Amino acid sequence: MTKLEYKINQELKEIEHFHKMDAPLSVVSNKSDHDIRQDMRRISHDARNYDIGVTANRKADIGKWSNADIEKMVSYYKVQWLKDATIINYVSSLRSFLNETGRTNINISNSELGLKREIEYKDKSLNAKGVDINEKLQYFKEKDTNVYVQLKIASIAGLRKEESVHAGLALSKGYEIVKNGRLELKGSWCKNGRPREIKLSSEKLKELAELRKYAMNCNYDTGRNLKQEMNHLGNSIKNAGFNMHAVRHSVAQERYAELINKDFNEKTAKMAVSQELGHNRDYITKVYLGGK
Repeated sequence: MTKLEYKINQELKEIEHFHKMDAPLSVVSNKSDHDIRQDMRRISHDARNYDIGVTANRKADIGKWSNADIEKMVSYYKVQWLKDATIINYVSSLRSFLNETGRTNINISNSELGLKREIEYKDKSLNAKGVDINEKLQYFKEKDTNVYVQLKIASIAGLRKEESVHAGLALSKGYEIVKNGRLELKGSWCKNGRPREIKLSSEKLKELAELRKYAMNCNYDTGRNLKQEMNHLGNSIKNAGFNMHAVRHSVAQERYAELINKDFNEKTAKMAVSQELGHNRDYITKVYLGGK
């Protein structure tokens, strides 16, 4: 651990709300505190490579961050071939962290850093890819029980890989993860560290109940750890010609259409879908909806 990493970890501990699962989104960016913590760990780890806060004369004083340091950081990440959107996320987290610790001297804009967030509004759903999810599910049901259970629950609720793996294991152990018509995801299962609920139709609730019975009685393999299981799931569906994001896009579009048919206005429907996907911004939902 570098001096800068230690310093940042100590300062993160001093920011009270950074420890709470229900902490509000940052006042500086749209990122959750969990995401900011993760980004700051990456930034502090990489800092030695772009010569910030690690030399003896600076004594790891992150109060020395300046606009010039941000430019060094951006240049380093560009050399690493990171996309502009990823670098913007890191800069956003750094701004939030510095603001929380009383350092407001960073005022260089993304445009001044030569960064541009290009959002692609393209239909990336299973239908757009010409993939029949029922055909794929039947294939995995015959070939790989774990992937079938995980993919099935993802196709029901639009879960990410990690969430699908956790939920699949919970089903195989007979745990009840549905309450009052909502699929309940634990914070430890989710990317942002926050628990969330996903409202399901009666048809999907029935599918999930049947999946639970199947998972409890099938030969579900629990010999792999979380990372291995996620890699296994990702590689399996990649070899089958699609990915988890295509599944999430399809579920998002289906859910949006369902809400619109129930007379939700567009903004309310998008926010509902966004929250169920584990986001808090409706423009993210627009990506899943292919620009709608």
